[in-house]
Amino acid sequence: MSRVGRDLAWRFFVDNWSLFNDRYKGYLLTRLVKFVAENFASEESAKEVEEFFKTHDISGTERTVQQAVETIRLNAAWLKRDTNAIKNYLTSN
Repeated sequence: MSRVGRDLAWRFFVDNWSLFNDRYKGYLLTRLVKFVAENFASEESAKEVEEFFKTHDISGTERTVQQAVETIRLNAAWLKRDTNAIKNYLTSN
């Protein structure tokens, strides 16, 4: 997913949370949360996702939210650790 698509999907999800939460319970809501939240790669995004779900009902999706935030933080750590090595490799090959 591109950065633009990811950001648009997250914003749409946040703006329409009530609709999603009312309409899609259980497994489908869990999958939706996972899809829109876990593709970020910064600590700021992890905090934004955490804060959003602290103030919105996530009954049944708590574990998914925790996993998504963990994935975001892992993505951020990977970028921080490997960005320079990847840039160097791509410019030299």
